[in-house]
Amino acid sequence: MIKTTSIPRSKLPFFSQEEIDLIYHQEKLSEFIGLKFAIENFEKQIKTKKKLFTSEQRNTIASVLEGNYEKLPENALALKQIALLKEENTYTVTTGHQLCLYGGPLYFFIKIIHTIRLSEVLQEQYPNYNFIPIFWMASEDHDSEEIQSLNIFGKNIIWNHDQEGAVGKFNTDNLNEVKDQLLALFRQPKGTELDKYLSAMDGITYGAAFKSWVHNLFGEMGLIVLDADQRELKKQMIPVFHKDILENFSNECIEKTNQKLLQEKRTPQIYSRKINVFYMENDKRVRIVKNAAGDYEAGEISFSKHELIALLNEHPNRFSPNVALRPILQELLLPNLCYIGGMAELKYWAQLKTVFESCKLPFPILQMRSSLLWIDKNADQRMTQLGLTIEELFESTELLQKKMLAKSDTNPIDLEQVSKAIEIVEISYQESIKNNPGLNDWLGAELNRIKQQHKSIQQKIEKAKKSNFEGQLKKVAKLKENLFPKQKLQERTLNLLHFCNNSSPKDKLQELYRAIDPLTNDFTILIENETK
Repeated sequence: MIKTTSIPRSKLPFFSQEEIDLIYHQEKLSEFIGLKFAIENFEKQIKTKKKLFTSEQRNTIASVLEGNYEKLPENALALKQIALLKEENTYTVTTGHQLCLYGGPLYFFIKIIHTIRLSEVLQEQYPNYNFIPIFWMASEDHDSEEIQSLNIFGKNIIWNHDQEGAVGKFNTDNLNEVKDQLLALFRQPKGTELDKYLSAMDGITYGAAFKSWVHNLFGEMGLIVLDADQRELKKQMIPVFHKDILENFSNECIEKTNQKLLQEKRTPQIYSRKINVFYMENDKRVRIVKNAAGDYEAGEISFSKHELIALLNEHPNRFSPNVALRPILQELLLPNLCYIGGMAELKYWAQLKTVFESCKLPFPILQMRSSLLWIDKNADQRMTQLGLTIEELFESTELLQKKMLAKSDTNPIDLEQVSKAIEIVEISYQESIKNNPGLNDWLGAELNRIKQQHKSIQQKIEKAKKSNFEGQLKKVAKLKENLFPKQKLQERTLNLLHFCNNSSPKDKLQELYRAIDPLTNDFTILIENETK
């Protein structure tokens, strides 16, 4: 049996006040973002987007996606969703992520399900419109260290690929080694449901394989996967790339915004560069910079201004936005209303409003993705045995252990009584030497020695008592490490497969789907109980 509850994020130690504002009080950031997240604001966002998103843009994205999905299995619902994009009453809700190995940390799956659920809620609220959930693949990212491992049962599974450049272009020659490691870890033979789940990661390039895998997991929920690294799509960015290369407009906008953020004691998330564009060729993705002579360089390649612009016009797919311009590409391509992101993403979006204004693009509504703690049956049993509440789980291990000692110790040291007794002794002695000031230094030293002795006695007694309850204290530490690996939120460390020892990944995704409420800003707790 599964039950869910929630805790306001403001009551948890993982979120700063600045972050709480982005989650609960977006009106405080009206200078830096668009409409605050609220269901009633989507009607306004639709009207704004409708004015600036053309039929030509709709037909382009639909045509490209149709081509992408033609050869994918079980694509009927996806093709129906894509066809709806051509209609002027269809809008999207988008999330994006790096192409982490089999999804990487749990929040990858949470983000996507949150996006799907919000699309469904909007469909109920606004039945005259269509809402399509989109997953944006960060296929052009070249930070492969962030995507090549997953954590399961405390073990790090690593894809040793030895490749560089945009990760979506990596070949998948030795990806099967990862699959075999996972099957061995679960002691599962080929042909099982787990094998099918892992084998869905199939394609010549990692980008193609990842798209196929995500479609296999979420296609039946209506999710559309978009890889923007395609010539027909990049063509729409030519004017933006041109302007950024020659005028450095995005950097100028971001630097001005950063100054305003700092004035309001808010922290900029990303570092902007003069040119926020990369060049991709021959398995490399390198920054474009302007040198002292006025020419441009991309790694070891040099271009004159005219050569670079000619290349941009002819091969826009060789140019790639960095984090400052990626949201611009997204909003150019999609009839998008809302972006669902993690805290780091929301913070860098809040640096980009004037970049959007400069590009004459509507700024989307932003929403923090759901956060979730998954308490499995074993953890729930240990919680009950130890007498811990859900709220207490978020406290530090040390504090929980002190509480456990306090509960278990039937003869605790009355520290207040000891402190008062020492204070009485101290006052009494000080009174007795009023007429002998020469004894002040000596008495002060003796009193300090007495205090230290009492402290030493207290520590020795506590240490002895602690050893008596060592078993319980170890259980507390183990429970905390299971739920908060390395003192981090579980969702930022453990892969979905970590929770699949006794059930399939798709069953676990359904549990997440039922647990996630896209309209709450609170922290969700999913609890597995024994059936009663």
